[in-house]
This record gives sequence, C-alpha cells and structure tokens, in this order.
Amino acid sequence: MRLGIVILFWVLTLNIYAQIPVDSAIALQEVTVMGNFEKQFLPGNGIIIPKEKTLTFYQSDNISEVLRQQSSIHIKEYGNGMLSTIAFRGTNASQTSVLWNNFNINSFTLGMTDFSLIPTQAIGEITIIPGSGSSTGGNGAFGGSVLLQNDVDFNAIPAIVLSQQVGSFGQYSTSINAKSSFDNWAFDTRLYWGKSDNDFEVLPTGQKQNNAYFERKGINQTIGYQIDNRSSLKAAIWYNDNFREIQPVISNNNNRIINNQEDKNFRSILNYEYADNSGKLSMGSGLFQDEMTYRQDHSISYLKVQRIESFADYKYYLSNQHQVKFSARHNYIQAQNESYQEGGGKEQRYNLGVQLKGEISEGIDYAVHLQQQLMNGVKIPLSPYLGFSYEMWRNQQHQIHIKANTSFNYRLPTLNDRYWNEVGNPVLNAETGWNKEISLTSQHQWDMLKLRSSVTAFHNQVENWIQWAPDSNNQWRPRNIKEVIAKGLEMNLSANFPLGNEVNIESGVQYSYIKSTVIQSEVNQNEVGKQLIYTPFHKGNGTISVGWRQFSLDTFHQLTGKVYTTNNNSETFALESFLISDLGIGWKSKPWQLAGRVKNIFNKEYQVYSGYAMPGRNYQLSIQYQINFNK
Repeated sequence: MRLGIVILFWVLTLNIYAQIPVDSAIALQEVTVMGNFEKQFLPGNGIIIPKEKTLTFYQSDNISEVLRQQSSIHIKEYGNGMLSTIAFRGTNASQTSVLWNNFNINSFTLGMTDFSLIPTQAIGEITIIPGSGSSTGGNGAFGGSVLLQNDVDFNAIPAIVLSQQVGSFGQYSTSINAKSSFDNWAFDTRLYWGKSDNDFEVLPTGQKQNNAYFERKGINQTIGYQIDNRSSLKAAIWYNDNFREIQPVISNNNNRIINNQEDKNFRSILNYEYADNSGKLSMGSGLFQDEMTYRQDHSISYLKVQRIESFADYKYYLSNQHQVKFSARHNYIQAQNESYQEGGGKEQRYNLGVQLKGEISEGIDYAVHLQQQLMNGVKIPLSPYLGFSYEMWRNQQHQIHIKANTSFNYRLPTLNDRYWNEVGNPVLNAETGWNKEISLTSQHQWDMLKLRSSVTAFHNQVENWIQWAPDSNNQWRPRNIKEVIAKGLEMNLSANFPLGNEVNIESGVQYSYIKSTVIQSEVNQNEVGKQLIYTPFHKGNGTISVGWRQFSLDTFHQLTGKVYTTNNNSETFALESFLISDLGIGWKSKPWQLAGRVKNIFNKEYQVYSGYAMPGRNYQLSIQYQINFNK
C-alpha cells in the first residue's frame, strides 16, 4: 500500500521541476555544487570535471570513453560495446560509487554500474572524484566516485542541437538536445538513439566478429521551477533501453548460438531546495526501476529491482568561515529474481551523517565527516573522514597546495551476496577499510604558458573482502575471506600555450602506478602477495590538442600495462601491455560543427579482458547543427 501511494505521488508530480537560486546575501557563488555533492566539503581530494568540449567530442559513445580520456582509471571491457566497468586505484568495480543527481544508480544486485549502458548524450556534466573520501555520496567508494548531473539554466536562450554520427561496422547515432526557459521555468530535453552491427575484423583470425550487435535509445528530461528568490523545485526523468547480443570469446566466434541481453532503466527524481542567510535545506526523493532480460540458448532469465530513495540535507552557516551539514537518507529496495531465497531481495537501508568544514586561517581549509549506515543483519561501523588543504605559496604567477585526507569506508554486501538461492549469506559482514592519501598540486604561468600539475600518493587497505569461492562441499558461495592493500602514485600534468590570437595548444598527461596485492586469504594461499587480477601496475594516457581559427586537431594515446588474469599471477595467461592511439579533427562555425575521428590508428591487436576481441583501426564522422530561437 505504501509503495502504491508513493508511485501515485510520482505520477502526479513528474512535471514539477527546478534548480535552486543563490540568495544574493550569501557568498555561495564560489561553491561548486554537483548534484547535491559539494566540492567544498572535500578539501583534501582532487576533483576532475571534463570540459564541455570533451563531452561533445564523445557524445555518441558511452561515458567510458570520457573517463578513459580524462583520467588514468582502468576500464575493463568484455568486448566492444559490451559490459564496461571501472576501478579506481586497484579496487574493483563494486567498490566505485556512481551517483546521478545525488542518487545512487549502482546495481543493487551486482553492486556496480555497467558504463556501456550510459551514453554521453544523456548526461550534462560528469565529475570524477578519486579516493574513498567521496563515499559521502554513497557506500562502497573505496576507490572513488563518478557523479553524473543533469541541470537546467533559468537564463537559457531557447535552442535545439541536432547531432548525427556514422562510423565503421554499421555504427549510427542520432541525438537531440533542446533547452529553453521562460518566466520561472527551465527545461532540458535529451533524446538519443544509436546502434552498431559491431562486425569488426577479429585481428588474430581475420574473421568478422559475430553476434555482437547492440542498440540503445532513451530520453532524459529535466525541468526546473523557481518558486521565489530562495526556493525551487527540480525534477528529472531518465529512461534508457539497451539491447545487445553478448559478444562471444574469440574461440567461440563461429558458434551459431546467440545470447542476448536487454536492460531497461527508469529513473525519476524530485528535489526541493531552500536557501537563506542562515543555511540551505535540500530534500529529494527518487523512484527507480531496473529490468534485465537475459536469453541464453533456450532459457530466459528475468530480473527486476524497484527502489525508492529519499534524502534530506541541512547546511547551517556557523560563521563566515565555518559550516556544518546534517544529512539523512533512506533506501527501500525490492528485487524480483527467481534465483533468490524465499523472502529475499527486500530490505531497507538508513544513513545518517554530519559534515563540518571551515577555514582555520587564511589558506588552510579543513573538513570532518561522520557517517553511520544501518541495515538489519549487517554490522556497519561508523565511517569518519578528515581532510585538509594548505596553500603553501601564492603570487600572481604561481600557486602551490598540499592536500591530504584519511577516511574509513565500507561496502555493503550485494543482494546476490545476501539472497542467492541456497548459497547467499544474509549475515555477511560489510567490507571495511582505511584510505589515506596526500597530494601536491601547483599552477604556474609564464607569459602565455600555463601549467598545472599534481602528484598523489595513496594507501588503501580493505578487510572482509567479499569473494565467491567453493566451500568444503565444492559449493560456490560468498564469504569474507580476503584482506587487500592497494597503494600507488598518480601524476597529472597539463599545459596550455596560445600562439598569438589564432593558435592554441593544449596537452595533458596522466599516469598511475598501482600495486594492489592480497595480504591474507582464507581460501587460496597462492594468491597472497600477488597482484589482483585485471589490475595493471602501469596506466596512463596523453593528449595533444591544437586549435587554429575554426579548426582543431586532437591526438589521444592510452597505455595499459600488463595484467594478470589468474590469482597466482601466471605469466602464461597474462595479457601483455598495449598502446592505443586515436586521432581527431574538427571544424566549428556556428551553427555547424563537424568532427572526424580515427580510433586505433596503428591497427593494434589487444584485449582488455581475456578472450574478447577489440576492433582494429576504425572511423567515425559526426555533424552537429544548432538552432537558436529568440526569447
């Protein structure tokens, strides 16, 4: 009955939307707000926000391409356009938090997000936050968080952007983005459709890839309503439908059996915000439904997860230098899966938190968080965070900061871990661990040359690591059996060098060294001291972009070091390192924009996941036309 009432409420309120205005009496313009996730409460963390140019360039791809280009995150792909997961800093995919407009969209059955299901066309802004301090947005972020945001602009000039792309292997993509505002209303509409035959040449054999077709379509609608100069509403609906054949491994490429999977995701949210001289109140609720139908040979598996998530935050200004924020969140989850134990798949989760941030003295910022999550049957410890940023040096040409943070984090067992028929364990402990990091960042300017750099050292220890392993009866079941330490270095360098008024050169390099090893294992002593599977020691990328008048030339190079595919780090089954290079060229003259791209220009044979082929050299061409309307 309660669920029905909430659903009825959503049906009646789906057309009410908004975004909060800033009270002119409060100096909030300097606060970067991402969804309801505020940069100011993470002074000890580095934050990456890809440029709008990057999102436009990769608009017909899924957001894995954006993440790959903007950071040294390792992305694991089970074939081209297939399941795509990411891992920060030597952790696994289920230890990454993914939020959309401040709501968790990780799969509650698997505990992770498949980024191949999220087209860049559907998202307005992407934010990458390495480090477990980002767990203030949700549980499980040992490695980091990815924040997806769709907003509205109350001053937007009505416009429609039409985009079309064609590419190798029967790839087509179409999208429409319409924005407008009038009176107290603002709208942002995104429609998209794309497909690919995905029949590329498998380089080791010379055969065409079979059974790898995929297609996606969807709509993302955001509407805002400004109630008055202090309060507003915002609502959004995102429907995504993705169909794909499951790409077989190379050895089974000629198999006539076609397995396929269809994912349907419906997400709807309603947020209210109020701000005055004393503080800011944010409240929101969301209704989510994820469906997956998997067809293998003559069998069909169906899974549906319905969820209602609500939150309330209140930020109080203690003084001009200090703020405190109180937060509460509730998740009601109901899953339908024939493989679950009777009565399984239904649970409620509660989260309470408090955050304090401020400025100790000029140039020294701090933040302290405490978070407690509650769920029946699972022991969850209190999760603290302490971070600070110190401005060591500043003048007109140079800035140097040192940042550091430490935090205690956790990851709850997934629904599969807890309720899988006969083997699930409802009383599994949450994964827990301490994260520590310190970084040095700098900005320099000499005449026209601008340089930015950062070096970060991190150490992440995870206990009660959940792994499915056989018991004494050779029955596979989830258990808390591992302790893992992931440590390493991250380095970033970017430069901007304009040559006169018509030429501009931008370049960037990201590199990470990661040693992620098993310290203790209750099942397999052969993996103790070994690198985690599919975790490269070395990962990096580099970009060079040259702009001249209306033209641009871009190159992108991605290095992935050797990865082990077995727990004992067998060299026989290891995947060798590879370097992939892309080349892009663009032309822009309002209202037109043209771009062409050559991917894997050296036709390199490589595998990201053992046995799954990736395409060689291929091409993409896109055209974009913008129609502006006078208000």
